Amino acid sequence: MASWWKFPSLVWLVQLLVVQITASLAYAWGTPTSPSNPRDNPAIPLDGWIGKIVNPLQLWDGLWYRLIADEGYANWPAKAAFWPMFPWMMRVMHDLTGMSYELAGFLIVNICFLIALILLFQLVAIDFDQTVAAGTLIALAVFPTSFFFRVVYTEAPFLMFCVAALLCARLGRWWWAGALGVLAALTRSYGVFLVLPFAVLFWDQYGQTLRKRIPVNVLAVPMPLLGPAIFSWRMKVIFDDWLMWKNIQEQWARYSAKPWQTLNWAFQERSPENLIHYARNPGLGGDGAEWGWLHDLWSQHSWALIASNQWRLSVANSDTLELVCTLLFIGLAIVGLRILPLYMSAFTIPGLVVPLFQPSYVHTLMSMPRFGLTLFPLFIVLAVLAAKSRIGIPLAAFSTVLLILFTIQFSTWYWVS
Repeated sequence: MASWWKFPSLVWLVQLLVVQITASLAYAWGTPTSPSNPRDNPAIPLDGWIGKIVNPLQLWDGLWYRLIADEGYANWPAKAAFWPMFPWMMRVMHDLTGMSYELAGFLIVNICFLIALILLFQLVAIDFDQTVAAGTLIALAVFPTSFFFRVVYTEAPFLMFCVAALLCARLGRWWWAGALGVLAALTRSYGVFLVLPFAVLFWDQYGQTLRKRIPVNVLAVPMPLLGPAIFSWRMKVIFDDWLMWKNIQEQWARYSAKPWQTLNWAFQERSPENLIHYARNPGLGGDGAEWGWLHDLWSQHSWALIASNQWRLSVANSDTLELVCTLLFIGLAIVGLRILPLYMSAFTIPGLVVPLFQPSYVHTLMSMPRFGLTLFPLFIVLAVLAAKSRIGIPLAAFSTVLLILFTIQFSTWYWVS
């Protein structure tokens, strides 16, 4: 087996070429749909060869992170939905080098993804072996939505901080684990749940001696709680609202529900909450899975159909990707209860349950295909299952085809997740 850095680097490079070539060609030659820019802040394409590389991968939320890196959070409460660590990193790189925020964000996510793969290989090899570690990296890199590790989003930095924190905790380097947990919790709200795997690992390492002596490094276990505390303090200073990051979610079409209600509504064209909201906002789309695009493909299956704006929009707005990925992730998490170490399940399961408490009026399971990417234990389960069957290579090939298609969609302003 390749060394601890060579194989992850190879996976990183191959996936970079697949995503980057696809995105650049789609952006240059594809037919885009209407862009979705922050209000009065349209995307400003970069010029030259840098623009050909960066422009297709800085769309959608990437424009918001660029805006926050440039202006901060003041004057527009909607920005509070985006956690600060990533735009802070963009701002620091911009200030140190003078490069554009867009290029800074692009370089950061690619560097973070490389580091994340290297660390993930080491972490999985500890609890399994290098064969499973290699399979995990492949499963993660070719997953249909894994292009999000290359776009100016938080997926790559968050994965890096989480894997690094858990690796340090697994090795007993608790102060490093706690500090990295804080950075993860400043990157995404879900980072705060690192306290759960931290607690499991701490008990594994010190449980037999806790009655006699409580080591001082137990203070590292709750350190991820500092992430939302710091961000809440910033929101208080800027907006006089400690919980602005939570209270602003309604402006982003989120509402509260029980997880089983969310899953039920994901199968429907409209939930009761969506019907009420739709009456007030007639332009709002449906929120449950819709399969008309598949019927059209089955009945016509022509290139003209696949390339048409109408059919591509129907795929983008169908919510079938959200439903399929969510069900897949839940299934893998259940199987993982038998395969994974307890601390990995403690990290994974809240990441699937918590978003079900806040569905969206627009897409019930909005962003689940993206959120699941950073729940890396799911891909360990995939690797273990694939190793026990003969479907690993065909499944990876099929997934790569989907990865290319979804990258094209994203790069031409079609909704993916």
